[in-house]
Amino acid sequence: MSIGIINKLDTPWIFTTHLQQDKWHIKYSELTEICQGGPLVGNLIVNEQKVFSDKSFGGPLLYFNNIVIIPMFIRKFCVTGFMLSAIELSTMRLKLAKGIYDLIYLDSIEENEILFYQDKNRNKLSKLSIDNIRLNLPQKVG
Repeated sequence: MSIGIINKLDTPWIFTTHLQQDKWHIKYSELTEICQGGPLVGNLIVNEQKVFSDKSFGGPLLYFNNIVIIPMFIRKFCVTGFMLSAIELSTMRLKLAKGIYDLIYLDSIEENEILFYQDKNRNKLSKLSIDNIRLNLPQKVG
């Protein structure tokens, strides 16, 4: 199984802000740069309702089977960065993966791993294993 970003030209700086996937209309609003020349983050709206209004999300996102894999921006007292998050759209449950990164540039889901880059030039590839039961991803056959 390989699931890639919806628009291959999307980057954390320029990405599709309105998506229609199955019964879900997903869009970003109030996008701003986290710093001059930095990635864009903003509010997430699903089916015309703002979700997780206290959080900011970046792009691009990955969509599969009513689940959105999306970078979530964190700004705390001494920590700033992105966490990989999964939103189950049917329940609107937000799940966070461990780890904070300077950048999450999502690429794809392959063999039950989320592949993303930690740099603008896509040189530093990272893989994060996902729990396929919790996220309802199909089991690998064979």
